[in-house]
Amino acid sequence: MHNKASLKTRILLPIALVLAILFGAVILSLYQHEKVDAGLRFDRDMQSVKAYYQSALARRGDKLGAALEAILRDERLQAALRAGDRDALLGRAMPLFEQLRDQYNITHFYFEDAARVNVLRMHQPERHGDTVNRHTTLAAEKTGKTAIGVELGMVGTFTLRAVAPMRDNAGLVGYVELGQEIEDVLRGVKEIVGIDNLLVIDKQFLVRQDWESGMKMLGRNADWDRLPGAAIVHQTLDLSREQMSRILLPGALPGTASDMEIGGKHYYTGVIPVEDASGRKMGDLVILRDMTENTDEMIASMRFLSLFYLPLAGALFALLYLITRRVERRLDESNRQLIAQGREREAIQAQHIAELKDERDKLRHAQEALQKNEEDLRLAATVFENSTEGILITDTQSRILRVNRAFTEITGYSEEEAIGQTPQMLRSDRHDATFYQGMWFSMIEYGYWQGEVWNRRKNGEAFPEWLTLIAIRDEARKVLYYLGVFADLTEKKMSEARAHHLSNYDALTELPNRHLLEDRLKQALTEAHHHGWLVAVQHLNLDRFKTIVDTLGHAFGDKLLRAVAERLAGHIRDSDTLARFGGDEFAVVLSDVGSQQNAAMVARKILGALAEPFILEGQEIYITASIGIALYPLDAGDKDDLIRNANVAARYTKEEGGNGYRFYDAEMNATASQRLTLETSLRRALERDEFVLHYQPQVDLRTGRIAGMEALLRWQHPVRGLLAPNEFIPLLEETGLIVPVGEWVLREACAQNSAWQADGLPPLRVSVNLSARQFRQNDLVAAAHLALQDAGLAPEQLELEITESVLLQDIHATITVLNQLHALGIEISIDDFGTGYSSLTYLKRLPIG
Repeated sequence: MHNKASLKTRILLPIALVLAILFGAVILSLYQHEKVDAGLRFDRDMQSVKAYYQSALARRGDKLGAALEAILRDERLQAALRAGDRDALLGRAMPLFEQLRDQYNITHFYFEDAARVNVLRMHQPERHGDTVNRHTTLAAEKTGKTAIGVELGMVGTFTLRAVAPMRDNAGLVGYVELGQEIEDVLRGVKEIVGIDNLLVIDKQFLVRQDWESGMKMLGRNADWDRLPGAAIVHQTLDLSREQMSRILLPGALPGTASDMEIGGKHYYTGVIPVEDASGRKMGDLVILRDMTENTDEMIASMRFLSLFYLPLAGALFALLYLITRRVERRLDESNRQLIAQGREREAIQAQHIAELKDERDKLRHAQEALQKNEEDLRLAATVFENSTEGILITDTQSRILRVNRAFTEITGYSEEEAIGQTPQMLRSDRHDATFYQGMWFSMIEYGYWQGEVWNRRKNGEAFPEWLTLIAIRDEARKVLYYLGVFADLTEKKMSEARAHHLSNYDALTELPNRHLLEDRLKQALTEAHHHGWLVAVQHLNLDRFKTIVDTLGHAFGDKLLRAVAERLAGHIRDSDTLARFGGDEFAVVLSDVGSQQNAAMVARKILGALAEPFILEGQEIYITASIGIALYPLDAGDKDDLIRNANVAARYTKEEGGNGYRFYDAEMNATASQRLTLETSLRRALERDEFVLHYQPQVDLRTGRIAGMEALLRWQHPVRGLLAPNEFIPLLEETGLIVPVGEWVLREACAQNSAWQADGLPPLRVSVNLSARQFRQNDLVAAAHLALQDAGLAPEQLELEITESVLLQDIHATITVLNQLHALGIEISIDDFGTGYSSLTYLKRLPIG
C-alpha cells in the first residue's frame, strides 16, 4: 500500500501541478492581453477626442471666417462703423446677427473702432465703450488679417472667436468680431465620439463671483470649493471630490490613462490639456471611457476558458489515473508471479518492464496533447471574438487561419468562406501594384504597416478601411503569423462628404453657394488671364419677392425659390456656374463668354425663362428679375470687385423698374457715393431739426367741410432745400431710421393738433402714416399713448394709417396690435387697399374705420 501511494503521488501530483500552472498562465495571459488592449483602445479614444475637438473647432473657425468675409464687404456697415453710428450699426447688423445665430449658432457679434474700443455688442447693445484686449483682437490688429482662436469667458466657458479688420477705401475702419460658444463641441464628445467628459478651468483665470453667478444662470453646480485649484464648467458624468482629485493629481502627465470605479462601473480616465488662442494652458478636458462591458466580456472569456479547460484537464487526469492504476495492477500481478514462480521472475519482470515502457510512451503522448491544447488556448486568447474591429490571422503564405465576427459583419464573408483563402479576395481596383509593393516592403523591413485601404465586400461594394498589419514572430525573430486589424471608414467618409456639401451648396435650392461660386470665379479668372478670355458675372435680384412672401408666407416663398433655381439651371451652360447668394439673390458666372453681346443674350434668356408663370399650390405666380452684369477685365480685375460691380448694376436695374438688365459702368459708383452722402446727412437730420410736417386737409365730400388733416413729412435739407418724400423715405426704410423719425412725426402731429385747438380752432382728426417697420415695434401702442398724453389730445382725434402689405405680413399679430390701439380710442385706416392679396374674411375682423 505504501508503494502504491508513493507511485500515484510521484506521477499524478506533478501532472496536476503542471495542469494548474498551465491554467493559471493562460488566464493570466488573457487578463494581461485584455488590459493592454483596453489601454490601446483608450489611447485611440483619447486621440479621437483630440482629433474631433480640433477638427470641430477648425470647421467652426472656417464658417466664422467665411461669415466675416461677407460682413467685411458690407459698405453700409463700413460707413456706420466709421461714423460711430451705433443705431445704424444695430439696424443693419441685427438681421445678419439673427441669420448667423439661426444658421451657425453665432452668440457674439461685436464692432470695435480702429483703437479697439467697443462700439456695439449685438447681444448686449447697452454695453460699449470698453477697450478690447483679447488675444484674437490683438492678433488681428498686429497682422492685419483674420485671427481665429478659443478664448475663455468670465464664467469659465470657452468661445471660439474670429476677429478681422474692416477696411473701406479710406483705410482701416475698425474690427468685426464673431463668436460661437463651443459647448456643443464638448457635448459632441459624448454624443458623437461616445465618451463621457468634463472640463475644468484653473481658478487663476476665473473670478469666483462671476463664475458662481454664471454657473447658476446655466443651471449647473456652482460649488467653488469642490476642487482646490480648479473649477468645473462642463460635465457629462457626476464625480465625487475624491474621484476628481485622484484624476487631477499634481504632476500627472497629460494623456496618461488611469482606471477607477465610479457608481459601480469601471472607467478609464485621461486628461487632455486645454489651451486658449494664445497657447496658455487654461485647464484640462477629462476623458472617461466606461470599460464595464469590456471587463464583463473578459470575465466571461475567462469563465468560458475555465469551462473548456477544467473538463479537459479532468478527463486527462482521469485517463492518467486509470493508466497508473492499470500499471499498479500489473506490478502487483508481477510480484505475485515472482513469489509464486521464482524461476520465471526475470522473464515476467522483463515482460512487465516492456509494458511499462509502452505505458510510459502513452503518458508522453498525453503530455504532448496537453501542450498542443495549451497552444490552441493561447491562440484563442489572442483572437478577440468580440472586437468591434475586423481581425484576420494568416500564415506566412498569407492563407487565412482565423477571422472574427466583426470581419464577417464588415466584409460579408463567413468564416468558412474566408479560411484557407488569401486577403486578395478583398482587393478592390482602387490601388495599383506600386501601392501593395510599398505595403509589403514595410512589412518585410519593419514588420508593421498602417494606412487607409479600399477593399471590396462580398456583394461587390468597395469600402474604405483603416488597416493595421503586424508580423508575429517567435523568440528567434522568425515570422509565424500575420495579424490584420481594420476598421470600416464608410460612415466617416459619408460624414465628410455631407459636411463638404453643406459648406459649398445652398440648403434650399441645392445650387452652389457664394463660397463655391467665388472659388469657381477665381479659377475662371485665372484661366481667362492666361488665354485672354472674357468672363461675365451676372447678379440677379427677384422683383416683388418680398411682397409675395409677405402675402403668401415664407414656405410659399421657399417653393418659389426652388422653382426659380430649377428653371434658371436649364438655361446656362455646364461650364458656367449658377449660385444662390441668399434671400432672392442669385449669381451666374459665364466663363469665356466671348463678347458683351453673348452676356446680354444670356440675360435675355433668363428674363424670358422667368416670364413664364410658375404654378405653385394651384396658384399662377408671375415674377421678374433685375440683372446686373460686370465683365472681366473691362469692369474689374478680381472676383470681389466683379461681384460688387454686378450687384451695383443690378440695383440700378431694380431702381429703373426691374424686369431687365444693365451692364456696369463707372458712373454707377459715383451715384452710389452721392447716395452714401445723402444717407450720412439723413442720419443727422433728426437731431438737427431738419424735418418738417406739412398738413393736407381731408374734405368730407358730402358737406364740403374739412374733416381732418393728414401729416406729410418733408426734409428741409440745408443745401438742397425742401426734399420730397420719394427722395429720402426709401433711405429711411433701408437704414432703419424710419422708426425714430416715425415716432417724431407721431409726437409732432399730436402736439400740433393740440396747439390748433388751443388757438381756438375746432377739434379735427390728424392722420399719421405708419411704416411697416414702425408698426412691428413692440412699443408702438405705448408710444402712441405717450404721444397723446404729452400733447393732451383725445384719442379719437388721432388716426393711424397702415398699408395693405403691412396688414398681411402677420395677420394675427396685426389684429392684436390694431385691437390694442382701437381700445385706446385711436382710429385706424388702410391706405392703398386692393394692391395686395387681402382676404375680406380678415378685413371683417379688423377694427378699421
